[in-house]
Amino acid sequence: MSLDLDKRQRAMLREMGVRVWQPATAFASPAPAAPEAAVAEPEVAIDVVAARAHVTPATGHFSENKALPERPPAPPASVRPVLAPAPAPEARADRGAAAWRVGEARTLYTEASRAEGARWLVLAETPAAALQAGPFQPFEGEAGKLLDNMLRAARLHKAGSVLLAPLARLAASGPEAAGLSAALSALVASAQPDVVLVMGRLAAQALLQSNAPLGKLRGQVHRLHGAKTIVTYDTNYLLRNPADKARAWDDLCLAMSLGA
Repeated sequence: MSLDLDKRQRAMLREMGVRVWQPATAFASPAPAAPEAAVAEPEVAIDVVAARAHVTPATGHFSENKALPERPPAPPASVRPVLAPAPAPEARADRGAAAWRVGEARTLYTEASRAEGARWLVLAETPAAALQAGPFQPFEGEAGKLLDNMLRAARLHKAGSVLLAPLARLAASGPEAAGLSAALSALVASAQPDVVLVMGRLAAQALLQSNAPLGKLRGQVHRLHGAKTIVTYDTNYLLRNPADKARAWDDLCLAMSLGA
């Protein structure tokens, strides 16, 4: 018994892994079999492409079929959204400074104040709760005792005058905090200090409108509303990190050299 296999059937058997040992010429079909639907698949695909695009005879390039929905026209320039420009670094710094409030300033060591001595203005970073509890007491608690010891070690209790104003960081900016720059300008103009000492990293960054770490701000003379300014650590930080008390003393020595 022999099998009449045409070329297509032999090819299918080879794809299935069935080896055909009969010579191909012995079983060749006199007429090729009609192609089945599977063979016609490329023609279907071409028809789909032809439905979406047509070939321009002159150039041979594909162009969009005009029967398809056209892309909506671009809006006129007058109605296109305009993005607001990014705020300048100065504007971001101002928003940071607006989250602070300066408390009522008070004169320290009034019994030893002298008109001919150096005038100091101390701006000390203070928890906001300390200002909400009532009149600010600068020498209250362990932080206050350390502040008194630091100022006495710098012999400020025998200086011309020492004015201290607390700086409190608020939870959010508001009408009360918006006038910080004006309040500090008025305070400096009234006190006429020879030296301004800013105590606290966050306070120094806000007042100087800088994102630099305190280590970069220390050891140099800044200007705050025209007055020579030195920055150092606040006393709450020094209580947590007593090893930095020596650096704070260096800052005080630099400030004393300006007021001499």
